[in-house]
Amino acid sequence: MSKKKKRSDDASRPDLIQILTISLFIILLAFFILLNTIAVIDDQKKLAVLDSLLGNFGILTGGRSILEGRGGSISLPDMEHLSSHVDFSDLLIGAEDIIQLIHIKSDHRGTVLSIPAHLLFDRWSVVLSASGKRLLDRLCKTMAKNDYPVEIIGHTDNRPAMPMHSLNNRELSSLRAMEVLNYILGRGGFSRTRFTAYGWSGYRPIVTNRTKETRQLNRRIDIVFVHEPVPEKPRGFFTFRKFFFKVFD
Repeated sequence: MSKKKKRSDDASRPDLIQILTISLFIILLAFFILLNTIAVIDDQKKLAVLDSLLGNFGILTGGRSILEGRGGSISLPDMEHLSSHVDFSDLLIGAEDIIQLIHIKSDHRGTVLSIPAHLLFDRWSVVLSASGKRLLDRLCKTMAKNDYPVEIIGHTDNRPAMPMHSLNNRELSSLRAMEVLNYILGRGGFSRTRFTAYGWSGYRPIVTNRTKETRQLNRRIDIVFVHEPVPEKPRGFFTFRKFFFKVFD
C-alpha cells in the first residue's frame, strides 16, 4: 500500500528539467521577438532599446554619447571623467542646457569632440552664432590646458545644399571649419601651427541619413585633440604618364 502511494506521489511531482526547458524556450522566443522588432523600427527607437539595456546592465565604457529624439536618449558618464588626456571641465560651466547634445569619443587619432552644427551656426550659415561663440570661448579654455595638435573638421548630411546659398556641401563644411579656426585663433594665445581645418562634406556620417533627426546628428563640427599622430606609411609606388606616386594606407 505504501509503495503504491509513493509511486502516486512521484507521479504528481513536477518535472524540473521539463520546467527549465520550457522556461529557456520562452526566454529564447522573447529574445528573437526583440531582435525582429529592432530590425523594423527606426534608428531613434533602437536608441530607446539601448537606453533600456544600459539602465538594466550598467554603463558601458568608451565615451559619452547622448542622442536625443523621438526614441529616447542614451546618457553616459560625465564629460570631465571621459578622457585621461583632455580635461573638459571648463566646457561644462554655463552650458548645462546644451552639453547633453555634445558627443565625445576616443579613436585612433585621439579625443574627438563632436558639436552639432546648429549649436554653432544658424541653418546654412557659415558665420558663428552668438551662442556658438560662447561655446567656443569655453572650449578655448580647454585647449589652453594642453598642447595637443587640434584638427577642426566640418561635416554635413548627404542632402544637397540649397541652390539659393550658392554653396555645395564641400564648401559649406570647409567654410564652417575655417570659421571655427579663425575664431579660436582670434582669441589669442594659440600657435597657428597647432591647428588644421578642413571639410568632409557628407562623406563621413556617424549615423544613417534616412531621417530628419539622424541627418541633424551628421551635421557637425568635430574637434580632434590628436594624442599621437599616426605617420602615413607608404604601401608602394606606381607611375602614371611619367608621374611618380606613393601609395599610402
